[in-house]
Amino acid sequence: MASDNVIEIRAEKFDDAGCEPMLLFWYVNVGDEVHEGQELCEVETAKAVFVVTAPAAGALTEICVNETDAVASEQILGRIAVS
Repeated sequence: MASDNVIEIRAEKFDDAGCEPMLLFWYVNVGDEVHEGQELCEVETAKAVFVVTAPAAGALTEICVNETDAVASEQILGRIAVS
């Protein structure tokens, strides 16, 4: 649940039927300042690798999915406190 000053970082909408999408790695750590559009992490499916970017500028406050964990379509990956 996002508040007025916290934005959710979500995975892309993708068809995950028959495959196990996985978060490959994070480019940033909790506490890092990020700018809108900055690459944050990568999610791999059977067909493609998606680069997830920051929806807003601020500080990464939470990582909800760790590297090598499974990812569902549109799952919350982390949160940014908007600056």
